[in-house]
Amino acid sequence: MSEVDEVSEGESGKWCGVRPDPAQKKWRKCYHFQMVVLPFIPIVAVILQTALSLSQILHYRLSVAEVDTQVTIATELGKVVTNMQLERSEVAFFIFTNGHFFRTNLTERFAITDIALDRLSTWPQVVVQTSTAQNLVFRDSTSFRRSLDLFRQNISSEDSTIRDVLHWYNSVNAAMLAHLTDQIKETDNSGVWRYLIAFKNLLRSIEHIGISMVSGINYFARGNLPQDTYIGFVKDTVISQDLLNGAFTYWPRLKTLYQNLTAQMPSYELIKRNRQKILKNQNQKASVEEAKTYFDMMAQYADELRKLQKTVRIQIRDYVNSDLRDANRQEAVGITILVIVLLVSPIIIVLVRNAVDTIQVSYKMVLKVSSFDFP
Repeated sequence: MSEVDEVSEGESGKWCGVRPDPAQKKWRKCYHFQMVVLPFIPIVAVILQTALSLSQILHYRLSVAEVDTQVTIATELGKVVTNMQLERSEVAFFIFTNGHFFRTNLTERFAITDIALDRLSTWPQVVVQTSTAQNLVFRDSTSFRRSLDLFRQNISSEDSTIRDVLHWYNSVNAAMLAHLTDQIKETDNSGVWRYLIAFKNLLRSIEHIGISMVSGINYFARGNLPQDTYIGFVKDTVISQDLLNGAFTYWPRLKTLYQNLTAQMPSYELIKRNRQKILKNQNQKASVEEAKTYFDMMAQYADELRKLQKTVRIQIRDYVNSDLRDANRQEAVGITILVIVLLVSPIIIVLVRNAVDTIQVSYKMVLKVSSFDFP
């Protein structure tokens, strides 16, 4: 063996110039410490990684729960707006026909709207501009209900004007729809926002259809439309169709449902012809019966659109519930993994420590046996 080989062999196994001797007590402790600590490092890494993943899962679950709350508020608010739309059309027709015709009992209609208002979990600030340009701010449902009841009591076929009635209901619905839009803007969930915007557009489309419907009733009941009312009818008709097309863009399946719906409506072609007749605004003989027929057809059309609105609402609810179930499942898996790691880690450490102790005891016995001199 060469001198270099001897030096290399002599230096090998040394630690800082000192050869570790497992037989010595200090080196036994050193080996014991290494064997216990080294397996603990990957265990700590697994625990930290699992805890981080669980934190992300909890954050995701909270965001989904927040979306669920916003969807609930939007749904409740949408029901209130829907009932206010129905109430507006009933009251407007009651005034137009001088109290001779109404589609439903107004008292029953008011009660249904009140139920929707009572079911609101949160109250949006509503600012209603009166016909005298005065702003009424309602920060709670109690003050709004009080003012709404007073407004209803003053409704009569003789004293109320259709302009004042429309102004009141339009202002209330506009404020609630604005709050609904704000709720949807705050929703950053990548999947549900399309359905929420489709829901909002459909609701706003029905709102403009309801406003234009009142102008249409006016046309058939009076025989023609004044210039400002006619301009309003054209504007609301265009906006309602544009919003409807926007809803189709965000959820294409809605367009197919709409086409099936209109194909099954016997009065849809007559609705389109009446729309063209009003757009021409040619003088004709005033007819309350024709106004009533137009009202019934448009009310039925709006009711069918509300069925689509309900379909979108169900789709939104199903999507959010699916996200909640997925978030709960991920949370349960994350917690289970973390608990298993925390329970198994001490057992692994104890087993490694026992193994090291066993090895050291065996090494001591080997040393003792090797120290005997055999003849």
